[in-house]
Amino acid sequence: MSFFTDKWRSPAVSRTLRKAHSLVKQNRYPEAIRLLTKANSRLHNSEIEILLVNLRHESFFHHVPTSSLASWPPQPDDLYADQPGIPEIDRQDFNATNVASGVFNHGSIIVRNMLTKDQVSLMRKSIIKTYAQHDKAMAGAPETETAPWFVPFNPAPREGTEAIVERGWYRKGGAELAADSPRGLFNLINCLQDAGITDMVTEYLGERPALSVRKTSLRQIPKDLNAENGWHQDGAFLGQGIRTVNVWIALTDCGVDAPSMDMVPRRMTDIVPTGTEGALMSWTVSQILVEDAAGEDEFLGAGQTHAAHEAVAAAPAGDESEFRFRLAELRVAGGEEEVAGHREFQSPAERVALDAGDDGHRERFDPVH
Repeated sequence: MSFFTDKWRSPAVSRTLRKAHSLVKQNRYPEAIRLLTKANSRLHNSEIEILLVNLRHESFFHHVPTSSLASWPPQPDDLYADQPGIPEIDRQDFNATNVASGVFNHGSIIVRNMLTKDQVSLMRKSIIKTYAQHDKAMAGAPETETAPWFVPFNPAPREGTEAIVERGWYRKGGAELAADSPRGLFNLINCLQDAGITDMVTEYLGERPALSVRKTSLRQIPKDLNAENGWHQDGAFLGQGIRTVNVWIALTDCGVDAPSMDMVPRRMTDIVPTGTEGALMSWTVSQILVEDAAGEDEFLGAGQTHAAHEAVAAAPAGDESEFRFRLAELRVAGGEEEVAGHREFQSPAERVALDAGDDGHRERFDPVH
């Protein structure tokens, strides 16, 4: 889409867009994305950011998947056998070897102090602005007024993909799709790259990762939202043969004054049945099956609190973030709002954060590179 004609664009923006479109016509999507990204770091332009969302999505379908790994899943040594609960490392120990050891042997790993104070502040502001502009859109404001913070992403239909029609459901649960916020997605991807997360995931998966549109969300959850969302495994939604890493970043302290996540701190090698007696919804797992799957392991969170059935995970005081490899989403609490609870199984180890498609399953995610 285009908000302005060349008459109203700045010369720098016009030149950048012409160069990008020229590259796209030659199917040189990665070069076009790099050009736009570099220019937008200086120009902060709505049209560039909207075009980036669309080109990142389109680029995925022009990308030929290759893997540097001879086999999957890997079988890393357990570097955290002496740590009870969920393994923890600090930012300086963040690398693919340590992450793989934690995820494949224990189901997840916590990385403390992953983002800088400035990155945390940027993403919190991005989420607040995205919500505010979505509110304006629901009140009838046109996209020319809500851009660049809220412009619904509606990709062209493709075989194996579905239209995004669940925005009301996402918002009711306290989430915004990052792809619906061109500037929010731009800031998020920059944070992931600057923090070394993208490079780590590339090494971890053995190929360049892609974000899942439906699983990458910006969260700001009211404290009065019902936290009983039920237990689930992300692997049940993704299908077989998909290599992913789930990322959950807490941008505010959570687990004491604000709920967080309950987790079963172990690697699950199978998908647990959903929708059985006692499950809250057709896609959730009943409490009985969760307890059976957990065995003697208690439910834990980022604070390593041993308290079954309670929202746990008290983050240390301060502005630096906690980074947990679980959910592909960002959460923020601002003003009267706090982070709401969530319950999560460990997915099978083949499901490792930014979704990287594999084999014939690549198209089901509506991804963005």
